[in-house]
Amino acid sequence: MNAGTRKSLQTKRVHFGPGSLSKLGEEAQGFERAFVVTGRTLDEKTDLVRRVEKLLSSKHAGTFVGMSEHTPGSAVEKAAGEAEGADLLVSVGGGSVVDGTKAVAVRLGYPDQVAVPTTLSGAEWAHLVGVTDEAAGRKSGFADERAVPTMVILDAETTLFTPEKLWLSTGIRALDHAVEGFLAKGEHPVEDVMGLEGAKRLIEYLPRSKDEPEDVGLRHELQLASWMAYFGPLNTPMGLSHGLGRRIGASYGVPHGYTSCITLAPTLAVTKDQIPEERLRRLAEALGGEPDASIADLVQRLELPSRLHDVGVPEEDLESIAQDFGDRAGYAREILRRAW
Repeated sequence: MNAGTRKSLQTKRVHFGPGSLSKLGEEAQGFERAFVVTGRTLDEKTDLVRRVEKLLSSKHAGTFVGMSEHTPGSAVEKAAGEAEGADLLVSVGGGSVVDGTKAVAVRLGYPDQVAVPTTLSGAEWAHLVGVTDEAAGRKSGFADERAVPTMVILDAETTLFTPEKLWLSTGIRALDHAVEGFLAKGEHPVEDVMGLEGAKRLIEYLPRSKDEPEDVGLRHELQLASWMAYFGPLNTPMGLSHGLGRRIGASYGVPHGYTSCITLAPTLAVTKDQIPEERLRRLAEALGGEPDASIADLVQRLELPSRLHDVGVPEEDLESIAQDFGDRAGYAREILRRAW
């Protein structure tokens, strides 16, 4: 029997289920100035942002619509300037928007946050924040437990606007969280149970959601699965698949959902000799087969990118990417070779 310590982050409430966006007005009570952060597409091509603003009513103090993919540092600074004086930040969008809002919160002295995620990337649960240095083309991350949104709204109806490939690929990102969390060093029994259940549900529901994209019930199940997959980020550090994804995403403009589609299966294949036999058996049981093969098959069934050359990463750059991983460069090199 192994002992350990489990740590929790500051998420206080999670409203979930179709129609739960209506809880936003209730959450805004007690605050004076609620500032919305979102992306241009949601703002211009859907009515979701207008609905959010209406729910905030007189509390609404402004909306920043320029938080784009990979969370550019310039967008974070601009949003922070516009949000000055806000005591509540509301993020509406995918992982880049949620991460950007967390970075804004840090700059403003940690106002409360409500996250309304529209993808399955799981940024709303984590203390990790990634912001891209545009000049260097690299993502610099930081960890800050106070940056975690205190309230989250999982309303599957808000995801109906999300493009199919973005929705499905961030589901693979969620699977990446579940797998790498389960395989992380240390004792994390609660996260093990939740992560394996989340992985099992993602395997089941992602193909069904592809076949029935308007089914809100399936989208709801996937939101719950993504939550389970990343249930305790503070206790389950991510591995090489995530690390490679951050590097590739920021340097080559590849969405993080796509990077997980490309790196997760080969990471498992290459590092299999480092995984305890019992862990590997339990993971295979949850995934319905050999882990690397099961994930590769799922990515293929979802018709998502599975090769680095499909997303514009030059073969001649693989060595320099691998060298960024220090004593894990050998593993990184082989993963990249298989992924290319």
